[in-house]
Amino acid sequence: MTGISAGNFPKHFLREDGRRTATANERVLLELLSRIGPASRADLARLTGLAPHSITRLIEPLLTRELLSESTPIAAGRGKPSAKLSLVGHAAFSVGLSVMTDAISLVLLNLAGTIAGVRNERLADAAIAPACTQIRAMIDAAIEDAGWDRAALLGIGVGVTGYFIGDGARLNPPRQLDPWALIPLDTVLSDALGRKIWVDNDGNVAAVGEAMLGRGREVRDFAYLYFSAGFGGGVMCQEGPLRGHHGNAGEFASILPAGWPQPNLETLRILFAEDGVTYPDLHTMLAAFDAEHIAVDRWLDACIPSLDLVVSSIFATLDPAMIVLGGRLPLALAQRIIERITITNPERRGVHRPAPIIVPSGLEGDAAAIGAAALPLRAAFFGASESDGTIGDEAI
Repeated sequence: MTGISAGNFPKHFLREDGRRTATANERVLLELLSRIGPASRADLARLTGLAPHSITRLIEPLLTRELLSESTPIAAGRGKPSAKLSLVGHAAFSVGLSVMTDAISLVLLNLAGTIAGVRNERLADAAIAPACTQIRAMIDAAIEDAGWDRAALLGIGVGVTGYFIGDGARLNPPRQLDPWALIPLDTVLSDALGRKIWVDNDGNVAAVGEAMLGRGREVRDFAYLYFSAGFGGGVMCQEGPLRGHHGNAGEFASILPAGWPQPNLETLRILFAEDGVTYPDLHTMLAAFDAEHIAVDRWLDACIPSLDLVVSSIFATLDPAMIVLGGRLPLALAQRIIERITITNPERRGVHRPAPIIVPSGLEGDAAAIGAAALPLRAAFFGASESDGTIGDEAI
């Protein structure tokens, strides 16, 4: 699953059949190259289990479409020199947007995983029309500064804080984003921005970004805790993001009983104000963040029991290899949390259940914007496609 989308792919990204951007087996190869980097045809045959002649049949159209390039063969010991296949970054890129209660973050992400055009601005006006005007200006400036070819723009991914109400792309965000509440954001944004749009909540898309470019490259199963004005997250499984029946898997704040402290950064901003350090919004607080301030100690004292319950619940129900602390969480604060957090894991016969490691995000920049940018690329070229079947020599 890659979120909820509206609009169409630009026609020049489609295969000769005019229906698909990539077949199931092409997606397998493209995702493999995205994960491991340049590889030879023999490497791909070994890793996928496909016959060498099938690899060749798959590779040739991708070379023709200039999604892949093949280097000059290099001799390495005995045997035939091998040429390496690589993703062609400039063949396609996407825009990723993270829409928060106080700010908008933007990145450009190309097919080879290169990030450019990073933007982070205060949200000038939450109403849809002026917000989209601001977003269009941010996109234009980012593409111009990066020097990328606009014709290679595949689409726009959008991560919005809030939860889905079970009716398409209608989200229920915090009150600061009231104009974005309970409307079909996929079609509204596609019409306003004139591009194919993917929409998901910020926790889900941040987990996708972590999987593609962060700590998720080390494991295939992990839970992601998203710290921002609110608190949520996402879950990545073998096949990609686990969204749940209504799109709300990873709403970890709901684990906490009523009255328990919510471990979000807005609570921390309020504690700073109580200690005489006033910030008008999270954007300002994070720009001047001091992880050793007494307000941070008070926040940790209040929130660690809540985080202990959340991570213990994740451990018990999902058994992930890793739990990632991310979102807008400063690295220094993530490290302080990791030092204090405790997972409930009683021993039996002197043995504990294998527990996940808890780590800070490996992404630099806004994880939700990066993950949002990954949505169009995943939908077009990576991961499973529900209509294309499964890996095998018959489905080339």
